Amino acid sequence: MLDFSVTFLITIANLAILVLVLRKLLWKPVTDFMDARSRKVREELEGAAASRARAEELEARYESLLANAEAEGEWVVKDAEDRAREEYRRIVAAAEADAAAIRLRAEERAGLELGRARDELAAEVAALAVAAAARIAGRGLGGADDAAEAEAYIRSAEAGRGR
Repeated sequence: MLDFSVTFLITIANLAILVLVLRKLLWKPVTDFMDARSRKVREELEGAAASRARAEELEARYESLLANAEAEGEWVVKDAEDRAREEYRRIVAAAEADAAAIRLRAEERAGLELGRARDELAAEVAALAVAAAARIAGRGLGGADDAAEAEAYIRSAEAGRGR
């Protein structure tokens, strides 16, 4: 059977006293330490959750900014293309206006040159006609009055033809 000796009882008493002393001395500091550690873990988890929420918010903001930047980039490109098309139209219109003005001046110069050439031709034809008529008539024509009269006749004939 079991033999309970005094040593066994003293050991049990020592163990009970040790548990009571340790409980009295260490229980509060250990529980405070465990509570503090639990609190710290809880705060870190809350901080991690807050950091995650902040990160998700920043990610959403970044994606929004990126989408806005892409849209703005597209708008800038479209605006630049529109301005380039408008500038192209303006340059082409100015070039066409310049070309029309140059063409008009060239036509005016050509008309003036043609008129001058006709006047010179009429004068030469009149002089030749007066000289030919003088030879045929056998008299001395060719004065300034005769040349002016022949020139006027050639001009009136030319005007009647419609130039």
